Amino acid sequence: MKKILTFDCYGTLLDTSSLYDLIGNIAKTNNLSSIETIHIFSSYEDRLMYGEPFISYEQLIKNVLSYCDMELKTSLFSNYYDAIMKAHQEFPVFDDVMPCLTSLKEKGYELALMSNTTNSLMKYHLLKMKNIFDYVLTSDETKCYKPNLEFFRLAEIKFDLINKDHTHIAKGYWWDIVPAAKMNWNKIWIDRSHIKAGRNNEKPYTIIPNLTKLTLL
Repeated sequence: MKKILTFDCYGTLLDTSSLYDLIGNIAKTNNLSSIETIHIFSSYEDRLMYGEPFISYEQLIKNVLSYCDMELKTSLFSNYYDAIMKAHQEFPVFDDVMPCLTSLKEKGYELALMSNTTNSLMKYHLLKMKNIFDYVLTSDETKCYKPNLEFFRLAEIKFDLINKDHTHIAKGYWWDIVPAAKMNWNKIWIDRSHIKAGRNNEKPYTIIPNLTKLTLL
C-alpha cells in the first residue's frame, strides 16, 4: 500500500509571522495600536473565511483591509494590499521543514499539501519548498476554507486517501486536527505554539513540537 502524508501549509511549513509584523509596523508608523490592528485584521480574516459565502483569498484580503480602515477610521490599510500580498509570497520556510520533507520523500512517502490559499500564491510557496510535493489542493479548487469538511472530503478524493496509508500533519488545531478527527484520519499535531494539550474529542493524535521528529517515521 502506498504511504501518503498530507500537510497544512501556513504555520506548519511556512512562517507567517512576517505578515503580522508588517501589519503591526504599518499601524505603529501611523500612530495606531499594533496589537489592536493585528487583532482586527485576524478577526475579520476569520469572519470572512467562515461566516460569509466563499470568496477568493485575494478578495478576502482586500475586504479585510477595508474593514481595518472602517474600524480604525482611516483610509490607510487598503493602500497596502500589494505589500500584504508580497509578504505572503515571501513567507519563509521553517528551518526544520526541508530536511524533514526530503527525508520522507527518500523513504517513499507521497507528499500532499492542503492550504487555505490561492493557486497564484501557492506557486511561490512551492518554489520555496523546491516543488517537493506530489499533490496540492487550495481553496481556489475547493471553493471553501478549512476547517470546512468539504475541503477534507475533496482532498480524500483527489489524493485517493482511502486506498493509501495516510496521516495528516498540521499545526492548526481547529483548522486541521478537529476536522481530521471528524474524517477519522490519522493525524499528527505540530504544536509549534506549545499548547501541549488538545481536547479529548479529537484524540487519538500524536503531538510533536516541530517537524524534526517526523524524520523518524
